[in-house]
Amino acid sequence: MENPSEAHTQSPYALAEPNPLDAAAKAFFGVPYLFPYQRLVVSNILEAAEARGIPIHWPGTGPVYAPARDTPKSPGSPEGAETLDRADRESRGRQIVVLPTGAGKSLCFQLPAMLFAGPTLVIYPILSLMADQERRLRERGLVPVILRGGQSSEERRALWKRLQSGHSRFIIANPEVLLTASVLGTLKELGIVHVVIDEAHCISTWGEQFRPCYREIARILNAAKGSLVPLVTAFTATASASVLENIEQALFGNLGAHRIIGNPDRSNIRYTAQGCILRDMAVRDLLIKHPKPALVFCASRLGTQQLARYLRNEWEEQGVAAQDIRFYHAGLSREEKNIGEAWFLTHPQGILIATCAYGMGVDKGDIRTVIHRDCPPSVEAYLQESGRAGRDGEPSQAILLWGPGDEGALKRAPSEASRSRLVPLLSYARNTNVCRRKVLLQLLNYEGAKESLGSDCCDVCAGRALNTLREEASLIGFFKNHRRRYTLTEAAQVLSQAAPHRWSPEEAKQGVMQLITQHTLRQIKHPLWKNKIDF
Repeated sequence: MENPSEAHTQSPYALAEPNPLDAAAKAFFGVPYLFPYQRLVVSNILEAAEARGIPIHWPGTGPVYAPARDTPKSPGSPEGAETLDRADRESRGRQIVVLPTGAGKSLCFQLPAMLFAGPTLVIYPILSLMADQERRLRERGLVPVILRGGQSSEERRALWKRLQSGHSRFIIANPEVLLTASVLGTLKELGIVHVVIDEAHCISTWGEQFRPCYREIARILNAAKGSLVPLVTAFTATASASVLENIEQALFGNLGAHRIIGNPDRSNIRYTAQGCILRDMAVRDLLIKHPKPALVFCASRLGTQQLARYLRNEWEEQGVAAQDIRFYHAGLSREEKNIGEAWFLTHPQGILIATCAYGMGVDKGDIRTVIHRDCPPSVEAYLQESGRAGRDGEPSQAILLWGPGDEGALKRAPSEASRSRLVPLLSYARNTNVCRRKVLLQLLNYEGAKESLGSDCCDVCAGRALNTLREEASLIGFFKNHRRRYTLTEAAQVLSQAAPHRWSPEEAKQGVMQLITQHTLRQIKHPLWKNKIDF
């Protein structure tokens, strides 16, 4: 008879062996465990690989991978059940993953890449993202292959040799270089196991407008098919239902894709919207008030340069160093971009004025304030860019400016679809009755956030949201006290000398003209007070 003490030594609640995914993450990257969504994404990739016959090499073992629930068909199983199970697992090799900024998306494809014998192709929309991923991989002792325009045939042959020898596990490229004839014809020979499309919302947004190559990524996927069909994972931080449909159709056609949608709610970010006439001045005042490092998004390249110049001129008078302010846009040379990125990455008080060319996935965790001088084109874009704040989980600010210039943005929208994406965000900015966080999440059809986080949630919950332009009250008050006394030029001169705004005469004139345009103020036509301004 067995010893009772021995029979009950193993408790049913005893800890199981360490999860192999956690063990692999620790072995390759020093990460002690995976977050739930990371585990789900990686498991899908590996299960799909097993279903397609792609070998998986765990640390210290040969090619071994058998999912716990992938059991052989029992004699009583319905005919075809095993085939359906296999097809379901294989379909997970086509997935779209929506995870918030800072959720560890890179590890979701870096970890599987370390378990596959063949390379992983990672497609990025912009060079700064390629450079950022290369930097992070090199810090981990991994040397990726970088495909860029302008590389010679000798350089390319050396890169292909590195891949075929197994010395590189990652290929990093943008769609344009992959669609060149020389690269497209080589892809199927490289044995690519996994294709990753980062910032996949660009397929829907950029692909419709100024990056048509994004609508041709399916050609790249087809060209990469060798003896095995590569797995495909598309990542983005934010996407509405319509954008997800666009991504799925562009990449997979009628095959469909498995979707994993994480929580886009960034509870450590406090959302604010502020109406203003003089946006540069509003940015200046917000940057004085809010913590740094700070990132300010502008709609145009010229706008970044003008705002940076304005802030330098304004702040030099206040003792702020001009070298604390730089601009960044797609028109800069690669060297200029590298210098700007390196500077901002390490500057504790840096202020970067940028277009959307900066920021998608760039790993700077301590940005405390993100300001949108101009309204971005969609809710997805706003959450993507405002999500650059607080990636370290610490309290941060996201501030959206709105005002008269938004009407021009609506008129410039290239299509009705573009207009329909912009309108909800403009409405969000002006809505002072509903928690901003809730509105943003509802616009993404995400129902996870039911309750406000209190006064730290947004300016609405704090009771400080205003649906008026920030200059309006002081300008109206000025003309209430000086009715029919000043012409536009005279008023601008007086206002420029009044505290606390520090307006220039031109800025004061612009503010007054806006209130005249919206009929809050008026210029008198009566001869006795010709051109004088009245309330």
